[in-house]
Amino acid sequence: MFEALLEKGKDFFLRMFDIREGEFRCVWQMQLNIFLLIQCLWIIKPIANAQFLLTAGIDKLPSVFLLVALSALAVATSYSRLLNMLPLGTIMFRTYMTSIFFLVLFAILLRIGFFKDWMSYLFYIGVALFGLVTTSQFWLLGNLVFTSLEAKRLFGILGAGAIAGGISGGYVTSVLAPWMDNKNLLLVAAGLLVISLIINQHIWKTYVPAISRAAQNKRTKTLHGHPLQHIRHSKHLTYLALIIGISVVVAKLVEFQFSAIASGRIKDPDELTAYFGFWFSTSNVVSLGIQLLITQRLLARIGVGRSLFILPGALFAGAATILYTPVLWAGTAIKLFDISLKQSINKAATELLIVPIPIAIKSQVKTFIDVFVDTTATGIGGIMLIFLINGFDLSVRAVSIMILLLICLWIYFALRVRKEYVLAFESKLGIGKVTQVKKDFLSSHTSEVEGARHTLENGSVKQILSLLGQIEESKDPRLMPNTIPLLKHESPLVRQATLRCLYYHSDHTITSQIEPLLKDPDDEVRSRAFSSLLAQTRNNRVSMIKKYLQDPDPAISGAALVGLATEASGNPVMQQTFNLDQLVQDKINQTATILDPDVLEVNKRTIARTIGYGKLSSFYPVLLYYLKDSNPTVMEQAIVSAGKSQYAGFIKPLLEFLPIKSTRVAAKKALAKYAPESILPILTEISYDKKTNTELLIQIPSLAESMDTQQAVDFLLGLVQHHDQVANLEALESLHKVKAIFPHLTISGKRVMPILVKETDLYRNTLAIKYVAHQGLKKQKEDTKIHQARKELIELLDGKLECILEQIFLVLGLTYPPGSIMPLLKDIRSKDAQTRINTVELLDNILDPVFKKIMIPIIESAMLDQMTHQEISRLELDIPTEKSYFQSLLKGDDDQLKLAVLNLIEALNHSDFDPIVAMAAQDDHSKVSSFAEKILAKG
Repeated sequence: MFEALLEKGKDFFLRMFDIREGEFRCVWQMQLNIFLLIQCLWIIKPIANAQFLLTAGIDKLPSVFLLVALSALAVATSYSRLLNMLPLGTIMFRTYMTSIFFLVLFAILLRIGFFKDWMSYLFYIGVALFGLVTTSQFWLLGNLVFTSLEAKRLFGILGAGAIAGGISGGYVTSVLAPWMDNKNLLLVAAGLLVISLIINQHIWKTYVPAISRAAQNKRTKTLHGHPLQHIRHSKHLTYLALIIGISVVVAKLVEFQFSAIASGRIKDPDELTAYFGFWFSTSNVVSLGIQLLITQRLLARIGVGRSLFILPGALFAGAATILYTPVLWAGTAIKLFDISLKQSINKAATELLIVPIPIAIKSQVKTFIDVFVDTTATGIGGIMLIFLINGFDLSVRAVSIMILLLICLWIYFALRVRKEYVLAFESKLGIGKVTQVKKDFLSSHTSEVEGARHTLENGSVKQILSLLGQIEESKDPRLMPNTIPLLKHESPLVRQATLRCLYYHSDHTITSQIEPLLKDPDDEVRSRAFSSLLAQTRNNRVSMIKKYLQDPDPAISGAALVGLATEASGNPVMQQTFNLDQLVQDKINQTATILDPDVLEVNKRTIARTIGYGKLSSFYPVLLYYLKDSNPTVMEQAIVSAGKSQYAGFIKPLLEFLPIKSTRVAAKKALAKYAPESILPILTEISYDKKTNTELLIQIPSLAESMDTQQAVDFLLGLVQHHDQVANLEALESLHKVKAIFPHLTISGKRVMPILVKETDLYRNTLAIKYVAHQGLKKQKEDTKIHQARKELIELLDGKLECILEQIFLVLGLTYPPGSIMPLLKDIRSKDAQTRINTVELLDNILDPVFKKIMIPIIESAMLDQMTHQEISRLELDIPTEKSYFQSLLKGDDDQLKLAVLNLIEALNHSDFDPIVAMAAQDDHSKVSSFAEKILAKG
């Protein structure tokens, strides 16, 4: 009976938190890991606080705040560098061992009575750093263990484990403190940490694959730029950082007030430890209750903007109370407000504030704000307390005045960020500014939702897709019902996006509206519909799946198979439950007996989708075979499915489809599914392989255009210096597209300068060659054939100079705002002299000095109709001989120029040129080598 109840409880838990088959064990271990970590933290934190106050004194608390901030910044910097040298698993293990060692050491020092004043500083700072580093490591581990889709579902339950650990740790401290002293509590914490270490290492070895460890290592090595630049250039992020910073400073002032009042009333160290532990845990209990029962409803009712004022409002009331009467209950109440509201309503509101920010900026800036802004604000709080308490000897009441002033500033910036939040969404949706700004501003939570609903009903396909993507990310329950009518939208892309949103809908009665889409004409819609049905079905899921798999309609059974494979991807338990491999094999076996070509096509496409979407590696040879299928539709589906699999072995076969116009679009979409760290090394290898044909080479840069990563920029910058001129130009154009789409990715002048110097040197050398060639036209008594050959060569050199100049402007434009440099190239080429002069003047004023030095002479030479000897001297060009420039061009990469040089050599008919003609006879290009051999044969 007990086992039956346990099984029912487990099933209820899995349904309640949407934990899928095969995930429970991993989630349970991760949750236990963070529970033990936070429990340990909240056991040792009250000990550190009490020991510091009773050893060093309350007047030293501001100093330790400042020391914590400085230490945290130093540790964060060192830690980021350490990640570039060691695997995360090794760093986590060493962090655990170091923490356990120091806990035991401090317990021994307390037992033998050798605990000096300076040790209390070290202990306090160490506990603060322990909390920062271990929790950061845990969430980084979570990102490696779970995919992005899994993380959306499971991080909430993991966070509940953290809150439970805080509650448990505080209460354990308050209960055990009267029965055992602090040194024994430290040993208890060390024991918990040992258990956590064992679990952590098991998770690392069991659930983190080697490829994820390598990818994590690569990500840390490819970050460029500084998040502070993004914050400084965005009002939205600036106000958000200021709000968080002020909240941290206020929190430190509140902690001082609470500590000062409590230590002034309670003199016994064990009683003070118990009191701190009890109220820290109580605050976490209240926080958990608010999070589960109030936060979501409150945000839905009053909106994100107004939710920002709840915490400062509560703290304002608490500070005013202490100003009036600094009693113990008032100090405790303001600390209770700070902890409980900050971790629930205020946390949810500030996290939602950053939603409109692009994901790449968000991932960098959020971490920076969480660490740098938090610790810097902690230091500022410490400095303020040093001046207020140690410098001016002010009372607890005086600190309340400072808190009230800071809260007023906090509310001001909350008003500003609230406005920026609304504007950010309007911008993303392409909605123009409304005329009644003040009215909408005062009811932003209403205008946001109503505007979104209007967009869902009347917006363009592009606007609807953009909004559906945001709803999917935020899982906003207010807008989920408004997406249901879009299941009948004429665009299959909208229907797909709607099903992705409804995957997370809490109303499980919508299955009847999803079920008709199992017969949708679009393959992707059908499989998405089945996945949504699977997510919304709470009872008899196995029988439901089997029912659709056995449906006589091939569209439904096929959608069920693809949807099942998609849901079971990476879930061996679910695959075994439904014997997925055998289902696929049966489907493959059926192809041998199908005579109808249309039915055969549908069957093969279903197989290809199932293998790719389910990442069924054992059937990858079948998918590879379908890539060569004679049916174009099957081949195209195999291309898409190969991309969905993200198997690195398909990258090179997919690249072979790029030069073919009919398969190019499908191949690009498939290759876009691969992570940059998987595909970029292969693209680099192929780009520099001499056997790679030009048709493929010129398609490769476009693959990097959709990659929101600094690695893609680095790859394209490398390709700009490729020996193939066409590839150079394609890479430059792709870089400009990347810069326009992802302006946060950095292209520094330092990276651009070597490329610019190389291009300008090429321009100068070509200009010198053209000058010498042009001088040859002035020679008297040359026959018509020679004269015509020289003119053809000069025309090609003119074209080459135009191409190089365009590339120079493309390179230069990489370091300036999009659209600011390239239009000036047209003006440089203008027939109007004044326009050209004005353009040079403009460039002279906007270019950085380092660019101006090399660019202005080139631009001025490009403006001239004809080069003179004086201009050549001014540019300090090395004038080659005719023979040397012939040799230089024949060693180059331009085959047309090579043929033109050989044509001129043939017309000149001088034996002096035989050695360089013999060199050309060895050229890789058949036309060049054949022409050279023909000239040698004549001689």
